[in-house]
Amino acid sequence: MKVFRLRLVKLLLLGFLLANLVFLYYTWNTLLWRRISRALSGESMPAEEAPKAAKLSPKDKLRNANKHIRKSITIVFYGHYNFEQDLKASIDSILDVIPNMPILVLQDGGAEYAYPPVIYERNLTAGEERTVLFQSLSFDVRRTQQELNPLASIRTKYALIMPDGVRLSSKNILQKILREINSMGLPGQPKEQRPAVPPEQLVRRMVLVPFAGNLKSFSSCVRMNLDLPDWTLELVATNDTRRCDLFLQKHAILLDAAALGAMPEPFSLPFPEMLYMQAKIANLSTTVFPQAFQEGRRLFASFHTKQRRMDLRRRQFREMYKKLQIKRIVRRAYRVPGKAQAREVWGQGHGLVLDGQFSSSNTSLPLITDIDLFGCERTTKSCIGSVYNERPYYSYLGKHTPPCCLDKLRTTFNHVLEEFENVGIRYWLDNRALQSAIETNHLSPDAYDIDISFNVQDLERSNAMKKSQSKPYVDNEGFYWIKATDGHHFRVQFSKPNQVGVNLLPYSISGTEAKASGFFGWKARSFSADYLHPMSTVLFLGKSVMCPNNVLEYLEEKRIRVKSADLDADEE
Repeated sequence: MKVFRLRLVKLLLLGFLLANLVFLYYTWNTLLWRRISRALSGESMPAEEAPKAAKLSPKDKLRNANKHIRKSITIVFYGHYNFEQDLKASIDSILDVIPNMPILVLQDGGAEYAYPPVIYERNLTAGEERTVLFQSLSFDVRRTQQELNPLASIRTKYALIMPDGVRLSSKNILQKILREINSMGLPGQPKEQRPAVPPEQLVRRMVLVPFAGNLKSFSSCVRMNLDLPDWTLELVATNDTRRCDLFLQKHAILLDAAALGAMPEPFSLPFPEMLYMQAKIANLSTTVFPQAFQEGRRLFASFHTKQRRMDLRRRQFREMYKKLQIKRIVRRAYRVPGKAQAREVWGQGHGLVLDGQFSSSNTSLPLITDIDLFGCERTTKSCIGSVYNERPYYSYLGKHTPPCCLDKLRTTFNHVLEEFENVGIRYWLDNRALQSAIETNHLSPDAYDIDISFNVQDLERSNAMKKSQSKPYVDNEGFYWIKATDGHHFRVQFSKPNQVGVNLLPYSISGTEAKASGFFGWKARSFSADYLHPMSTVLFLGKSVMCPNNVLEYLEEKRIRVKSADLDADEE
């Protein structure tokens, strides 16, 4: 019995010792990993753990900080030009500060960008690995889709997209921008009170880090409004860094790699302008960081390289406008009259500049507005294309008529109006154009032509219409007069290849009825001649244009319903 009791006591003692050892192991393990995670995240330790942390040597602290940066950020070089670049010195300056930093150099596939090739060699020191990867963005049928995807090479949460020509003297700025993007909270909330972003959460913001060599006398921030249904991009220069949809001068961009993956083409040229377009559509906010990176070697100092880069940039912007279907650029900026503008920063040779002395409370400086239209020239085809069932192709895409086409349509209408009034042809605005004139005094945003009806007895008064009866006629200003093949009506186009134009519909007036003279369709509906005696006028495109009297009844008889009953027509 005594032997049994001794064995039981020994077993109990052994179990108690094993339980204490397990408890001590898990406690030590938990505290150890807590200290490591705090060291990597840069958080301060509790007072009771401070003496233990003080035992870490400066070398260990540096190693832990570098490891945290390497595991969080991949530096991506993109947007450089191989014919003049500073990549080797830029990469070396980063690796000298943070060894084994993951660096990805993306190269566009075009020969004008990728040639001559960049050759990078580095003498590795003890413990240093090859972490610099060069990847071409050109299509290669021998590579898989995963291999063609540049984002597959980014294995960290954040990507720091760096321009060519940088010198990194300290890792402090990388730590600070990492803490900035890795904290979330209200804009005015102190950083100490902002909770950390969970690793699995998508960070929907970008941190913009300027360079020390940027011009201080001009603003770098632009508010951007991308109106795709109206084919319009509006850019407004501002000093307000809280709303910086586009940063004009040299800078780096820190953002979540998952946000890049959600964009259709994040690394499309021109860069970074195309990235900002996609970020605007994706509703990514921006923060301009108060500190700056140091400049590397000055690039494009010679006239030859500067001109070559500018020519490539112009081509990139033309391709971007075509891809995004942008046909109108509106630029607004407050400028000091006569003051020299900043360097070229926004394609097509136009610099969006804002005087540094301007503030939101100072409106004495003139607001300069520049508008550029793309497409619909005399030598190009119309952007409207073929029309089926009174609907152009872009109406199925939820878009209005391109602004360049509306501009040429107004120009052609004014030219025809001047011709008719000079020779005394009795005309009146008709159909959809008359409806728009009554409703808004302007062209409808969906208009693709304008109808002008006229008394067929006055046809011989117009020399252009007489000549166009037998064959097409080009007048002295380049407008193309042609007789329709499916009837006796005429059409005046902006030019022969550009078919934006005005329809001229002849009516014969006999007795009390006005009938279409040789053309057919819903526009050829007859109506009472009383609507033309006397005539009225309506304000249209800034001009007083002839129209029928009792215009609302006239349009109703033509089965065209007017949305507004506000009539701006005066009896003559």
